[in-house]
Amino acid sequence: MTFANNKTPIEKCIISFSHNKYSTRKEADTVSLAKAEREIAARKNGISHLLLRAEDDDIDRLKFLFLIRGIPIMCYALGNLLNSSLREIVVVGSEEVKKVMDRFLDIVGTCGKTIRFVREDAQHLNLVHTMNLGRELLSPSPDELVLFQPGDLPFLYDLEKVLHFPDNKKYNLVLWLNSRQTMFPDFAKNPESEFVKRNYHYRSFSENEDSLLDLKEPNLYPINFAMMDSDIIDHLHSSRKDGQIIHAGIQVALQKPLRLLKVLPYVMDHLLTFRTNVNRIRPGDRYDFGMSRKNFHKGISRLLNTPLTTTLHDDPAFVSDVDALEDWEDFESLTHHAETTHGREGLETIHPFGKSLTQFREEGMPQLKTEIPMYRDFPSYLNSIYETLEMGYVPFDRDNQYISPNANLKEVEIAYRWYKQKCALLKQPHENRQQV
Repeated sequence: MTFANNKTPIEKCIISFSHNKYSTRKEADTVSLAKAEREIAARKNGISHLLLRAEDDDIDRLKFLFLIRGIPIMCYALGNLLNSSLREIVVVGSEEVKKVMDRFLDIVGTCGKTIRFVREDAQHLNLVHTMNLGRELLSPSPDELVLFQPGDLPFLYDLEKVLHFPDNKKYNLVLWLNSRQTMFPDFAKNPESEFVKRNYHYRSFSENEDSLLDLKEPNLYPINFAMMDSDIIDHLHSSRKDGQIIHAGIQVALQKPLRLLKVLPYVMDHLLTFRTNVNRIRPGDRYDFGMSRKNFHKGISRLLNTPLTTTLHDDPAFVSDVDALEDWEDFESLTHHAETTHGREGLETIHPFGKSLTQFREEGMPQLKTEIPMYRDFPSYLNSIYETLEMGYVPFDRDNQYISPNANLKEVEIAYRWYKQKCALLKQPHENRQQV
């Protein structure tokens, strides 16, 4: 197995504002509705009416372009990178993404970063091709981790703990796993404290193996491209949703039979002990895949032939991606609440780059509304999607005012307080910061 001795901290990033497309709008909507119906029938914690692209759309339904409080999602995500210690950023996206990016950077500046753009390849919208497009522009060295991040994480602004993570030096892939118990430690006693609703398909044990953790796949990847097989990355990412990662592991194992022999001791230990230990802690628990983190680290590292580790964070922003209408509504409600409470300064109370984002909304969006079809009447556009996906209500009234019935949920107030505290701490001098 190869070893790692990487430079730290991470200084380069690829952010993807690209996503695959379905052949037709009808097919895409059928997939979205079917998933939501399954989740509703199963009484899942998180219901998702997915935002999917289609080849025959008149307006490209690219989720990164959607507006949160009048500002494109991609601008929040790009602002997070500008506000970090990164030095080089490659943006992958469509021509419309480039228009937004150029206008955004003209107004808010680059914060001293080197930022380059590469257009998505419409014929190859898979993850590996997108990564390679960015990798070619960054030219990372063999001992260098690069942060790969999808651009639908608008409030993931506490990036320094990822960029400066001590284990970056020792591992060629770091998975920042989303753990329900570490992000929302009081959810069992106080369900409203879990202000991000997601479904957790995986299980593992706590450090002392005396409690069970509900896990969800990571949304960002510090990765050493020189030490990872690109086909393996594609398998792991494309099959990570809805508990399908075990199938990805099987596919990888079948392609690497010699490595499979090295993994067998960990697989056998897992088969003999894991289910028994789960039932001891939580009898009858249903999950799609589970493994002790110790076995997972050792087994997957040998399967991939490179050192890998996982870490559990306590930041809900890491799991708060915008895949669905429900996710968009969470952030629209959050930012609506902040600006209702604080006026024009509302966004900067919950987002460290909020002042610049508000400036861009005022100075940049009027021009973009004439150039990008989605923005000409975004409230009507979004209302039509709500109707097509059978949401049962629309988020905007005839005067374009936000009227969602979910805008005043207790979870919105809790999310607002959480982000306000997090934002205030990050604005303090580094030596005075404390973990939220």
